[in-house]
Amino acid sequence: MEFSGICIMTDDAPRLVEFYKTVFQIEPFVEGSHYDFGKIAIYDPGDVEVVKTKNIWLQCFTVDIDALYERLLQEIPGVEIITPPQRRPWGAYSFQFADPDGNKIAVAQQDNYQEE
Repeated sequence: MEFSGICIMTDDAPRLVEFYKTVFQIEPFVEGSHYDFGKIAIYDPGDVEVVKTKNIWLQCFTVDIDALYERLLQEIPGVEIITPPQRRPWGAYSFQFADPDGNKIAVAQQDNYQEE
């Protein structure tokens, strides 16, 4: 078995899609109320009760944490920043934020990160 991605269930797919389009700077593949960004999909099946307490974080990497952080602050007014960029005790330079449904996203800078 190979992990291929996640699907975020929501009661407001258009709102989350606009958020993730800004975050990832890509357009999703759209089929009805299902939006696919590759490894992350957004779906509104029509009967989801969005809860605020989440047990999973999305983990992303970037080559320039500070530039990404500043871009998100400018392009997503009111974005919920959980922690600003900082060096973690284990050595990672990262920040954390949340999407409009409260799903948490951690972004770490990886010096040898290469896009696939």
